[in-house]
Amino acid sequence: MTTNKTTATQEFIGKENRFGARNYAPVAVVVDHAKDCIVWDVEGRQYIDMMSAYSAVSHGHLHPR
Repeated sequence: MTTNKTTATQEFIGKENRFGARNYAPVAVVVDHAKDCIVWDVEGRQYIDMMSAYSAVSHGHLHPR
């Protein structure tokens, strides 16, 4: 199962490299979902969002509406 997720991560990063705007230095994490200050990647790992003002994060994670 890890192989499939790793492949998914590589696929998303490849698409970002090909089609992304490149206005920020890339982060080697593909975010799957988030709630409050916790972000999960497509591998199921959790991160604390320490980049709070970076890009669209200022809109919040999982707003109830």
